[in-house]
Amino acid sequence: MTKPKVGDMIEVKTKDKTIKGILMPRPELLDKDSIIIKLQSGYNIGIENKNIKEIKTLEKYDEKKEEKKKKVTFNKNLPIISILHTGGTIASKIDYRTGGVESKFSPEDLVELFPELKDIAQIRSKLLFQMSSENMEPEHWQILAKEVDKEIKEGTNGIIITHGTDTMHYTAAALSFMLQSLPIPILLVGAQRSSDRGSSDAAMNLIAAANFITKSDFSGVAICMHGTTQDKCCYIHQGNKARKLHTSRRDAFRSINVLPIAKVFTNGRIELSQTPYTKKDKKNKLKLQSKFEDKVAIIKMRPGFNLKELETYENYKGLVIEGTGLGHIPNRMVEEIKKLSKKSLIVMTSQCIYGTINMNIYSTGRDLIDAGVISAENMTSETAYVKLGWALANSKSKEEAKKLFQTNITGEITERIVKEAFLF
Repeated sequence: MTKPKVGDMIEVKTKDKTIKGILMPRPELLDKDSIIIKLQSGYNIGIENKNIKEIKTLEKYDEKKEEKKKKVTFNKNLPIISILHTGGTIASKIDYRTGGVESKFSPEDLVELFPELKDIAQIRSKLLFQMSSENMEPEHWQILAKEVDKEIKEGTNGIIITHGTDTMHYTAAALSFMLQSLPIPILLVGAQRSSDRGSSDAAMNLIAAANFITKSDFSGVAICMHGTTQDKCCYIHQGNKARKLHTSRRDAFRSINVLPIAKVFTNGRIELSQTPYTKKDKKNKLKLQSKFEDKVAIIKMRPGFNLKELETYENYKGLVIEGTGLGHIPNRMVEEIKKLSKKSLIVMTSQCIYGTINMNIYSTGRDLIDAGVISAENMTSETAYVKLGWALANSKSKEEAKKLFQTNITGEITERIVKEAFLF
């Protein structure tokens, strides 16, 4: 019998059981007296050769067939969706040469991975970056914003941005300020688990985003991710009011202080909440403001904070203090913050995630107001950081930036906190 090769579907009989899966490359550091198999669940297991009684090849891996792609013909009556790829887990497929996953980004790739897309829209696709989201920088936000502008000018009806989940809420917040008066929806979509795993959320998230773009009247920047651990529905989160709250769960993203804009069910049905949103209007002309000041930082308060740490930020133009509770720091720090505020625009957020800042209740908060610190209201720390960098870059003075930061631009500051949104 021909020895199986990497990529072949094989059946392995051991002393105890029979295991079916795809033969994977063996990492150099792994014991040579073992093989690696990818199970249908998407997980890899190692089997020592000494425990193997028999290996049978069930199906040969046809590399030429994998590489050959048929040109996709879309229904010209369907709306156009542009998919801009930045990397991440969402559009990935197993690569049997390396044993890992690789990004798939052409329309043919996407229809192969997610065939339902062909019945929803005409797909345009462009690779912008090939990176993990932890490597995303403000310069990439600026490139993304300009690419969105190009796609809108070319007549697209909606845009999906595939993005790694770790910093997706930063990018969504940045785009919500950089792209104002949007005539179409912009949805950031990620996946906690890659498409080669049985528990992948990639397909459902992407298809839900496409359905929401084509079936709703929403316009603006939002995030589309799983709403529950089951494949029940996806939530549409306002781009600057969301946060990743879990490292690995499929429902890791949650709206903060507001309810999700909508639920999108697996059958394509959309259920809107009472959260207000901007509606599509083809008459809207995109206002592109993609400048960003990168000398901005977040400082997290904690017991034992060393005042010398503040010297690092002496030349920064903006600082976000992630304070405790309603917006507090140790009393011993107030004078140092006052010195910094002469040069820097300093804003206060809370480590509590939910709720709003109120520095008028306790004396420490009032001292901070006197020191020049301003409130981020009910913005998340991530949104406050992004908005501060954006406001500084798009203003001619510190005072103008302060006024811009305190102005509600795209719903990042809500008049009232929805109590039902807590841990929703």
